[in-house]
Amino acid sequence: MDARDPYAGTLLGIAIGDALGLPREGLSPRRAELVFGGAPLRHRFLFGRGMTSDDTEHACFTAQALLASGGDPEVFARSLAWRLRWWLLGMPAGTGWATLRSCLRLWVGVSPQRSGVFSAGNGPAMRAPVLGVYAAGDSERLKALVRASTRLTHTDPRAEEGAWAVALAAGYGATRGVEGVRNWQAFLEFLQPQLSSDELKGVIAHMRGDTNVVA
Repeated sequence: MDARDPYAGTLLGIAIGDALGLPREGLSPRRAELVFGGAPLRHRFLFGRGMTSDDTEHACFTAQALLASGGDPEVFARSLAWRLRWWLLGMPAGTGWATLRSCLRLWVGVSPQRSGVFSAGNGPAMRAPVLGVYAAGDSERLKALVRASTRLTHTDPRAEEGAWAVALAAGYGATRGVEGVRNWQAFLEFLQPQLSSDELKGVIAHMRGDTNVVA
């Protein structure tokens, strides 16, 4: 695998971050530091090794569905839905409640357009980076793919907008290279006007250090 390839780099980055973060899941930053120590981060899952979770698996399923569909949102949704159906039969550990219910709905014949449940979980955000790299610069296609991926499992608008922001971040990094990734203030300026949620705009404004309340 050549990590300089944007797709390989995205999947590798997801896997590394997933393995580093998995033991810390559900812990506050302070508690995680007490248990695992501070920087630099190291793999701490078992005997100094890391392990990926369903988050990495979903990212890989997304890449496979993109290849199978050629980027057509409807075909992509059907392909991803079948991958999630078969994945559920493996009884994966740590599956989110919303994703579990959605996959069960798919198995009983609910269409991918209606299988999602009302939840603002982070499952769609895990599938979004690959979409962002694939459709970087084509906002309409990216929105359609993010919507299809999100509503397969989650229908809360916050889940979709969160996934949209993650997809934009991945596309931004893929098209601007290392310097673009390092200049996070420029990315936040790029991102904020593309959001519709006052809640998420407020978070971005806080990150930028803005003192004005976002309308």
